[in-house]
Amino acid sequence: MLFLIECNQVAVAQDNGAIFTKRDFPIGVVSFGASVTSGVLGDDGYIDGYVKKAGSESFIFPVGDNEVLRPFAVASDQAIGAYYGVDPSVAVTSNPAGGDYGVLPEGGPFAASSMMTELIAVSNKEYWDINGTAPTRITLSWNANSAVNALIANRVLSKLTIAGWDGTKWVNIPSSIDATSIFGAASTPDAGSLTTLVDIPPSTFNVYTLAALRDGALPVVLVNFTATAKENAGYLTWQTSSEVNSSHFGIERSGDAKTWQGIGEVAARGENATGGFTSTNYEFTDAGALAGDNYYRLKMVDKDETFAYSRIVKVRMDGTPDWAVFPNPVSEKLFFSKNILQNLATARLTDAAGRTMYASREPSGDGIDVSRMPAGLYLLKFSFTDGLSKSYKVLISR
Repeated sequence: MLFLIECNQVAVAQDNGAIFTKRDFPIGVVSFGASVTSGVLGDDGYIDGYVKKAGSESFIFPVGDNEVLRPFAVASDQAIGAYYGVDPSVAVTSNPAGGDYGVLPEGGPFAASSMMTELIAVSNKEYWDINGTAPTRITLSWNANSAVNALIANRVLSKLTIAGWDGTKWVNIPSSIDATSIFGAASTPDAGSLTTLVDIPPSTFNVYTLAALRDGALPVVLVNFTATAKENAGYLTWQTSSEVNSSHFGIERSGDAKTWQGIGEVAARGENATGGFTSTNYEFTDAGALAGDNYYRLKMVDKDETFAYSRIVKVRMDGTPDWAVFPNPVSEKLFFSKNILQNLATARLTDAAGRTMYASREPSGDGIDVSRMPAGLYLLKFSFTDGLSKSYKVLISR
């Protein structure tokens, strides 16, 4: 069997290449197994309702509404979603059993007029309800019914973006046009698809739709984002290839990937108004990392306070050595473990010539700022309240 229709006492009907499932609670779901490839329903087949898929491979969801196939694609395992071919400000679609559904999904309607300043317009033609917990790129499609040219006011297609409803307003999610769309042809204003530039859990936003960027509003392009465990700290690095009007990066941490806490900020410094490639590297050390799992994400904030989230990265803290300084080599800030702080009396950093570059009788967990010190080999000496001492060689690199 290629797919399973989970009825749960919900009526299912099939007509003219479409399978209809009930959209309100309890919903009907057509589930595809991990081994099923996209396109199993044929060129004209689609699900007028919710589709669920297993496995972590990217999958094109054959969803539609009101006799229109409008697929989306994600790679999240157990992701589920449906297409609504109606104005999100109304959020009411027809019921094949007769009449109309109520407002769907929960949290609607989603006013197309409520948006962040980075957006100039939001589609009044359609939206997608997509849910899943694993971070993934999200791909949305359009056809002639989407009226993309009207949405972007006949400007260049690159002004088209994906927007997500955060509970009160539409938020821009940096996206790029797919050269070859999920329909298998080149993307044009008449038909095509676009994909988010970052991985996000689909459940981050209530619903998704197409939107138009305001002139001059270009997203930060994040090339990579990684997290590694260094002693008892989470060491984050990321790289951007393009930044216009970028303000700063907020660093957020969670122990469960659901509840987030801001733990710091890093000022943006990769301005590139020409639109060319400018590689800019950043780093941040979370000296207060949690025991066990730590999830991190970046909040990429522009000067007009619009923002977008990066994909989520995870690192696990399994323990702390008795003695530790980190990172080493270091370029920005040098930290030392909590074990050292408990009995530390003084800390002194000297260069190769023996000159004192840093000294403190009240060391704290804020670390030592070495960003303005010359590159080279240094000696860090700790003196403890019990009379013991400990020294480390530290390499400052640029």
